[in-house]
Amino acid sequence: MISLFRKYMGRYTPFVIATLITTGLTYFIQICLLMPESKRIIDKGVNVHDTGVIGHSGMMMIIFTAIIGVLTVLSAFFSSKATAGFSCAVRKACFRKANSLSPQDFSRFGESTLLNRTIADVNNITVISINALRLWMAIPILIIIELFIIAFNNVIIFMVLAFFFVLTVTFLMVFTFRSRPNFEKLQKKLDKINLNMRERIVGVRHIRAFGNEGFVNHKSEKLHEEAYSEAIDANRRINFLSPVGMVVMNWVVVLIYLIGTAQVKEGMASISQLLLIFQYVSYFIVSLMSIPFLISVLPKGAVSARRINELLDFKPTEYESTENKSREHTRGKVEFRNVVFGYSGALDVIADISFTAEPGTTTAFIGTTGSGKTTIMNLMQGLYLPTFGDILIDGISIRDADEQWLRSCFSYGTQRPMIFQDTVRNNISKTASEERIRQACDASCFSEILADKAQGLDFPLAQGGMNLSGGQRQRLSLARTVAREAPIYIFDDTFSALDAQTEKKAREAIGEMIKGKTVMMVAQKISTVRDAERIIVLEKGRIAGQGRHEELLKTCPVYREIYQTQCYLDEKG
Repeated sequence: MISLFRKYMGRYTPFVIATLITTGLTYFIQICLLMPESKRIIDKGVNVHDTGVIGHSGMMMIIFTAIIGVLTVLSAFFSSKATAGFSCAVRKACFRKANSLSPQDFSRFGESTLLNRTIADVNNITVISINALRLWMAIPILIIIELFIIAFNNVIIFMVLAFFFVLTVTFLMVFTFRSRPNFEKLQKKLDKINLNMRERIVGVRHIRAFGNEGFVNHKSEKLHEEAYSEAIDANRRINFLSPVGMVVMNWVVVLIYLIGTAQVKEGMASISQLLLIFQYVSYFIVSLMSIPFLISVLPKGAVSARRINELLDFKPTEYESTENKSREHTRGKVEFRNVVFGYSGALDVIADISFTAEPGTTTAFIGTTGSGKTTIMNLMQGLYLPTFGDILIDGISIRDADEQWLRSCFSYGTQRPMIFQDTVRNNISKTASEERIRQACDASCFSEILADKAQGLDFPLAQGGMNLSGGQRQRLSLARTVAREAPIYIFDDTFSALDAQTEKKAREAIGEMIKGKTVMMVAQKISTVRDAERIIVLEKGRIAGQGRHEELLKTCPVYREIYQTQCYLDEKG
């Protein structure tokens, strides 16, 4: 936690200093100037019947109170500026770190915990930071000063206060730190709730379509009950601390009043002196009662700080760039050499994958769902690194490739089109020329859709492309893919939502536009891949066969089965 403050609070040091000064002046005026005026009123005003002293002291108390009010407002303003800036800086750092993670590193954390660390955990740290500035730095000093003042005026009362103060704080600290493991478990439960909520929102249509509302609701209720139970266990250890502390200190006040009364009767202390001590004791009790709250947020903050540091200190997978760092020309030759890969916590998803894709050719991948087609595309781009084997681009291993160069080698059409709430032009490309964008629209048949839009390329799209149909979104994704100039083009099942006529037209136009480039195509339909120079058939992560369409019909049973299920029995191959 201290490392976070040291790293991200530095630029807000002026506000921190201003907070400490205004808070310190507030306590100084209240303890050293305001409270002694009550003793002065009794000693020099009431006892000698001097109304002038009473009026003067009363006026000074009003002025001091007004100054304290102004200083309190300023302290709140400065502390809010510092803590808001601090939390903003930490949240930005978490967001940048999450964005810098490769998919392989990203999967180690998970979306739900990254979201929780960036929002909920940072909020917990913010609560601690604002209390640290206004209370934690001031109250210990304030309590010590009050104890010294009380000790100077009355040693017996000081000894009573000091004893119960040490006893109470020790009790609070022991039970507070014993609750830390419970808060760690609670944060993990909240991560699961966050993940469950995301799944429900994203899959709401599927849940309703299959009538699984009851199952999903039961799962959510179970997760919330577990979190509720963990929250009860965690807070039960600390929620009784404040009442216990209050009871103890109230009995201490009663004891001090009894001691003070006895001292007045014995002539050991004057009434004015005892009244001033009682004011200090009351202020001391108020200060002490804030300690249980301050201590209670420590376990939450400690857990949150550890989770944030775990993210920020994580060392992502780095590329060891070699001589290709300044490489200007890339042919686009792709080579897989006995590649084996499995996601974290899973068995091998693909194994013994070997093939070569030359520039100017199309290599297509076909197979059942889950056979590893998209995984191969992700590995090719270096989004994941193979467990064994190697992948080379123009003879350079992706393990040694410069990341920026590697990303520039590909233009990737995703399996699920990602449409942003922006214009058509900006969704296709913000860097390509107007001519290139229009060529891409023509090739993907998206120009047919723009013909009915008065704004043309400036037509605004809704979030997620909700004002487009599934086929129209896929055409836009194709336009985005071919608008970027790259040596290697990947089409990951990007023709699946198009009708047969549009698909044929788009494939021919796109093929002409990116002629001479290396094309990698993933598809479920044989009609999409049958013209490819090489078709690789995948089954359970292994290559079941590879070759041209006519060869595979004769030599590959898996391909032939796919062909038959797609009703091509009567077609002459």
